[in-house]
Amino acid sequence: MNTLNLLLLSGAGLLLTASLWLWYRRRIGSALVTLMGASFLLRLLMAALDPFLHDWDERYHALVAKHLMSHPLAPMLRLDQLLPYDYQAWCCNHIWLHKQPLFMWQMALSMAVFGTNELALRLPSVVLGTLVLYPAYRIGRLLFNADTGYALALLLAVAHYQLEQTSGLIGMDHNDVAFGVYITASLWAYYEYRTSRHPTKWLVLVGVLAGASVLCKWLVGLLVYASWGTAIVLEQPRRVSEYLRLGAALLITVVVALPWQLYTAWRFPLESSYERAYNSRHFGEALEGHSAAWYYHLNLLPLHYGWVLLGLMLLGFAIAAYRGWLLRLLPLLVAVLAVYTLFSLAATKMYSYTYVVSSVLLLLAALPVAAAWQWLRQAPSKAGIAGAVLLGATVVLFSLRPAEVYSNHLDEGVDHPFWPTAGRAARLNNAVIYRQLDRDVPAGYVVFNALGGDEITAMFYANRPVYSWWPSQAQVQRLQALGWHIAYFPDHHDQHPPDYIRQAPGALPLWGQLQ
Repeated sequence: MNTLNLLLLSGAGLLLTASLWLWYRRRIGSALVTLMGASFLLRLLMAALDPFLHDWDERYHALVAKHLMSHPLAPMLRLDQLLPYDYQAWCCNHIWLHKQPLFMWQMALSMAVFGTNELALRLPSVVLGTLVLYPAYRIGRLLFNADTGYALALLLAVAHYQLEQTSGLIGMDHNDVAFGVYITASLWAYYEYRTSRHPTKWLVLVGVLAGASVLCKWLVGLLVYASWGTAIVLEQPRRVSEYLRLGAALLITVVVALPWQLYTAWRFPLESSYERAYNSRHFGEALEGHSAAWYYHLNLLPLHYGWVLLGLMLLGFAIAAYRGWLLRLLPLLVAVLAVYTLFSLAATKMYSYTYVVSSVLLLLAALPVAAAWQWLRQAPSKAGIAGAVLLGATVVLFSLRPAEVYSNHLDEGVDHPFWPTAGRAARLNNAVIYRQLDRDVPAGYVVFNALGGDEITAMFYANRPVYSWWPSQAQVQRLQALGWHIAYFPDHHDQHPPDYIRQAPGALPLWGQLQ
């Protein structure tokens, strides 16, 4: 870990400690601002740990976002289609509609301001993961009390799984960060709407935020309406008027999300039609080999939260039942049940699908933490402060899981069961080589024989067409007829450029040794 990372970690630790002390002293505004500062530094640290692009799926999102800077309405993986490609292959195609665009627009905007680099593309996740603490605090406060709101914000600030998503390590990475944040924010806007004397502005915000959720990751972004609909059923006297208001908010969501769907269907009909059909296949077909038993997502709970937080969630549920709070929690619990049921029944299973409701589950964990803080405030001053800070530090330690962070980012160990973590030195080496392609390869050259999959990484760092293998001899001749020349990496692993690549007129061998 370099000096900058140590400074970020130290700063985050100091701000977390100060925030806990301020909260104990009931300086609510200062405690929240300080907590958000700690959250920002933690996420900035995670974003800076790995100066290379991760395999799944960060490099694909990064390359499309890079091209969105100059073509904001045409999501493209490859700019130059020099060789034949399969428009259905999201790993290798041209027009890329495999994901909704909002999170990549955010990445493109950040890179337009701060440059095309790893930290800039991760910065929107850093910012969103920090800003969501205020909506989380408000949800906890509106449903229970200020201590619960702060405890929820604290748990989200140090949530290990979201921090790893922010680093780009976990598949779907920045897509899932944005998705979870917008869903949490839409739930916050709904609860503000329920208690506000000026509900119309909050109704509009529910619609806008739900639309933003859809524009990140499709129809699960409508989750707030499951909670809203449940609340309507539970509150008989307001049923008719509330259905009308729900419909108004839903209409706003449609106005936000539908134009992109209509535009892509018109502008890119072939790719759009295929992706719509592909999305619908997730439920009945295990796509790309992602099959598992129905209880797969339940087995992932320790991965997402750790055993200590799971214990706190169960304790929080018991506290809510004992105090008669389950009815007020029911709309949120229905959302959790809907997500887990949907993705447990779906044939395609991926490890982050259910994490979108993490803020709700962490709300349960926040209840016993808040109850402990309230009890500690009754203790003598020094003992109470020490106990509150110790409790907060314990919660932070078990939520943050620093040993796993070290293993995932700073240790040359074996791969994680769900994502690649071994081979850090090789990734660093190859990233340096790919960053130098614009310097080493003149304009008008096509680069061949990158590592399999790394052609995407290379095209993020360099403005050159890159392929991991090679074309046929006839295709080489056609490229040359179009004015293109051939550059190629030397032999590595099991990849050996054929003689017609090496002997092509003007062929340029590259000397960086890929690992």
